[in-house]
Amino acid sequence: AQVSMESFLSAVLEDPMIRSFDEQDNYLSASPYSLAPVKELELRTESNQLDGGRQEYALRVKPFNPWEVKRNNQYFQNYQELLNLDRQRELRDMLKIRYETIIEWVYLQEQRKLKEEDQKLSASLITMLEAQQFSSFFDANEYAALKIEQIEKGVSLEDLHFEEDKLRNTIAKLYPYAQNQTISWSMDDLISVDKLQMITALGEINSGAGEIAYREKKISLTKSEMALEKTNIDMGFLQAKYEQYRIEQDRSPWSIGLGITIPIFNPNKNKITKRKLEMIEAEGELEEAIVQQQSGFNLASQKIKQFIVRYKKLEEQLLKMDVDALARSLQEMESSNPVVMIQLKRSIIKSKTVAARLKKEIYLAYIEYLAYAEMLQQAPFKNYLGQEMK
Repeated sequence: AQVSMESFLSAVLEDPMIRSFDEQDNYLSASPYSLAPVKELELRTESNQLDGGRQEYALRVKPFNPWEVKRNNQYFQNYQELLNLDRQRELRDMLKIRYETIIEWVYLQEQRKLKEEDQKLSASLITMLEAQQFSSFFDANEYAALKIEQIEKGVSLEDLHFEEDKLRNTIAKLYPYAQNQTISWSMDDLISVDKLQMITALGEINSGAGEIAYREKKISLTKSEMALEKTNIDMGFLQAKYEQYRIEQDRSPWSIGLGITIPIFNPNKNKITKRKLEMIEAEGELEEAIVQQQSGFNLASQKIKQFIVRYKKLEEQLLKMDVDALARSLQEMESSNPVVMIQLKRSIIKSKTVAARLKKEIYLAYIEYLAYAEMLQQAPFKNYLGQEMK
């Protein structure tokens, strides 16, 4: 079975970290934090003048501060929203790693293909030189250099196989289903450079989700926590008292008592001060995040433009080079050396290797751009590297 890019990317939703966020969100959705109207129910008894017949009983009810109930609900609602935004941040970072892994794999396959092609050309060149051993075209120094180069290319190709095994293990760690499965991602499967250029030309930062929204919500959470501390004050009590001995005095045995707390000083000033400091720190982090995101977005955009200009220039040079026409011209020349044609093809492979590297950098900058634009984690999921972006 083959591993598709879409399944590799969407499997991020099964990551333990993401599932942990989902479980927390589900738990908070049931509002387990809601406070009851009654804070304490206290039963009291008292012996009047140590007389067993004059026992007094009282039931005291302490209600929750209604403002505390309201602020508590607001705090946990903000906390739940912060969790969801934090989940989006984690999702973005995890997807970015997966996209970069796909790009590395595709580039590795392209490298291997070009190296294998170059190795075949080197072998053909050596064979051709050996056939010309007794002709004027034979160069012993060139032949020796090519033999050494052939060995080095074999080692380089073997190193590439080691890198491929290492990257395959990385993919299997991110997506266990990929273990022992076929991974056939290639450059041909990726979005074209022209389409990529159109997407990035129209993009903008989605500040409603991701880093900026998370930092703003963090400030809001700190404010709601500070408001909760301000209302965390005992309201007082309501008490019903029963004194049986008053019946003998022809008086009602019941009495009602009310106690109201008047806070002269807020007892939570130390906690409020701490929350204020946290809010100031969160505001600083927000300003820093705005600068970093905007500068990162602009830098990624510039990198894409610069790499595309260089890539298209090189691609144009390769298209202008008519290898078949040049081969026919060389064949018509009586004194032409067939070795020259192979050397030309090897030079073209070098140019293609540079083009593949430029293309890799374009895709990496593209993913970085989408990450700063907060687009990677947007629902429904899209494969931004796919030709159809499904």
